[in-house]
Amino acid sequence: MSWQTRLRYRFGDIDDAGIAYYPKLLHYFHCAFEDWWAEALQHPYPRLLHDDKLGFPTVKLEAEFFAPIRYGDEPLVHLGILRLGTGSVEFGFWMTKGDEARPACRARVLTATVDMGTMQKCQLPTTWRARFQPFVIREDDFPRGR
Repeated sequence: MSWQTRLRYRFGDIDDAGIAYYPKLLHYFHCAFEDWWAEALQHPYPRLLHDDKLGFPTVKLEAEFFAPIRYGDEPLVHLGILRLGTGSVEFGFWMTKGDEARPACRARVLTATVDMGTMQKCQLPTTWRARFQPFVIREDDFPRGR
C-alpha cells in the first residue's frame, strides 16, 4: 500500500517558465517523507534522528518529470517502499494532479540506514522493518510516466 498527502505549490516554488522549479519537486518529496513518519508511522522524523539516533540519508536519486506542476496546483504526493534491504530502504515517490492516475513526476530514492551518533551505516532495525512492511509496493505499482 502507498501513503499520500496533498501539498500546495506556492509562488516561490515556481520558476520563470511558470512551472515548478525541479529542486522544489524533490523538496516536496522529502516533505512527504517527513509527514509520513509523523502521520503514518506516528513517530516524527526529528524524534527518530535526535532521540533514536537513526537516519535515512539519500545515497542515490533518480527522478523523472512528465508534466508541469504550476502555481496553485495541489498535487497528491505518494510514497511507497520499493525495496527493504538489510541496511537500506528504496522509496518510490510520485505526484498526481486531480483525477489523473499517471504521475506528473516520480523519483526513486535509495537511502542508507545510518547510526546518527557515528554517521556509520547500520542494519535496519527489525522494529522499523515490520512497521515499513505495509508500505511496500510492487514495482508494477510504481506508476510509469506518460
